[in-house]
Amino acid sequence: MIKKNNMSLVFADPANNVYDFPGKKPVFRTGNRFTAVDPDELIPLPFGSYLFSLVDRYPVYYDGNAGDYAVMRHDDSGTEAQGVSSFLASGYLRTYLPAYHAQDDARPLPLWAYAGVVFMDDGFYVPALRIDDDPRSDPGIHQDEKALNIAIARMRTRYRQNRLVRQLSTCATEYNCLCARNFFLGRHEAPVPSSPACNAGCLGCLSHQDTDAGFEASQMRLDFKPTPEEIAQVIIHHITSVDNSVVSFGQGCEGEPLLRGSDLARAVSMVREQSSAGTININTNGSKPDMVRELARAGLDSIRISLNSPTEKYYTRYHRPGGYSFDDVLRSIETALGLGLFVSINLFFMPGFTDMETEVEALREFLARFPVNMIQTRNLNIDPDIYFQSIGFEESGPIGIRNLIEMLKRDYPEVRLGYYNPPLPAGRD
Repeated sequence: MIKKNNMSLVFADPANNVYDFPGKKPVFRTGNRFTAVDPDELIPLPFGSYLFSLVDRYPVYYDGNAGDYAVMRHDDSGTEAQGVSSFLASGYLRTYLPAYHAQDDARPLPLWAYAGVVFMDDGFYVPALRIDDDPRSDPGIHQDEKALNIAIARMRTRYRQNRLVRQLSTCATEYNCLCARNFFLGRHEAPVPSSPACNAGCLGCLSHQDTDAGFEASQMRLDFKPTPEEIAQVIIHHITSVDNSVVSFGQGCEGEPLLRGSDLARAVSMVREQSSAGTININTNGSKPDMVRELARAGLDSIRISLNSPTEKYYTRYHRPGGYSFDDVLRSIETALGLGLFVSINLFFMPGFTDMETEVEALREFLARFPVNMIQTRNLNIDPDIYFQSIGFEESGPIGIRNLIEMLKRDYPEVRLGYYNPPLPAGRD
């Protein structure tokens, strides 16, 4: 049982050693506001999660004597203190940000999703909830490096000429992509990166960042165009050997797959000429409605369109579209729904923004207009301060991430909530 009065502040020293500070009351952050920690919203730090020190940022706590929030710059020994954040394993949605005070010359934080953390009951606890019980990216099933390396070697031997298989082996090993690992291990969802180009300049793009961004991309972007034949070979291998399989275009190591829509449609047609198994999905920015139509006619089953916000100004300032508009994205959603695809929106969650009153109302209006099948609730990987400054954040009262999730479950029971592209039943309408 969680004891409700023994929470301690967590901080780090300059050598990245992490400590708790009994007696200092931890707080969290939502939007630009600090807020008290509710023990009922905490869970033990999930297996496979990490702790990060927040360089150039001091932890913030609640000073009961002063009745206000205070900044901790040093510990009792005089050593400079740094804030600490958690980074959650896949399938978990954070509900609060870490509370910190950035120094004037603070360097931008790398592209991770930062969540609060406290020390309690002899362990670390985080403000989070499990949003998807699908085990496909659970770190616990990805511990056998020997089996993975054997599987990669076997697959590369079998498909010696397929450059996409070689790319996926890089993703599985150098980038630790769990989806790519599942491809080699013959289970769940397989990634199918296909496009080296993109028509958006998303602030938090994982595979491309301008040199003046202040932070680096998380992985190198695909630098070639797999042929339709290479693509079809990977897809056919996976869907014919894995039960309840999913294959997805549009991965973290590539640009926008709709830019290769005709080639992808050709690949999908080649696959569907041989097999009706599996779910063929595309993760996309939804910039080209005509290509969505072409892919659907070729045999695409599902589509996931990314949004940081259903509000046009916030969408445009984050995604920074090139050659397309927010209206094109909405037309793609409308087109996909009209053609009977399983339609998800990949909604990037940021505590204090996604759940603020104005955004919740915008989401309600969006769902009334576009009755999508699923909302994938993904933690947005970006420095919160850079995000808020870049999108021109106009803060309104937050209702809380947990309350938002409960509202969606209550008021939109037909909309699935989760983290992953689901396998679809064969022969669906």
